[in-house]
Amino acid sequence: MQLPTHPFGMAITVEDIAERLQKSPHWEDRYREIIRLSRQMPTLPEAFRTTENEIFGCENRVWVAYERTAQGQFHFVFESESRIVKGLLAVILSQCEGESAQALADKDLLAVFNDLELAHHLSATRHSGLAAVAKAINNAARAALVRS
Repeated sequence: MQLPTHPFGMAITVEDIAERLQKSPHWEDRYREIIRLSRQMPTLPEAFRTTENEIFGCENRVWVAYERTAQGQFHFVFESESRIVKGLLAVILSQCEGESAQALADKDLLAVFNDLELAHHLSATRHSGLAAVAKAINNAARAALVRS
């Protein structure tokens, strides 16, 4: 079974997300925009919602599934039981989708939340969960480098 496709990283880039959020002057409007992003994320099939793919340390349940293309690029799909978390995951996805292991191994996937002025609106547990997702992505990339 293959992972579903999505527009993040290709049709929807982190720059597109930044532009959308800059048009939203208030935190509440940005929050709604993040929820809109979550609606564009595909649903992760149940077969991929395994303990191996679950990220522990998150406020809500989160799964990170990935596969690599023949060219070695990563294709990720994230899932969360929370729409806001899924929208925040879309921000991360827009940065890592289609990237190589070399590009992702040490990439700071959380810096964008400061750039987008979202970091100070995140609870400590939500930030911790996003950090766990970023670490899982970095670790997957590092493991791919070791295997190649």
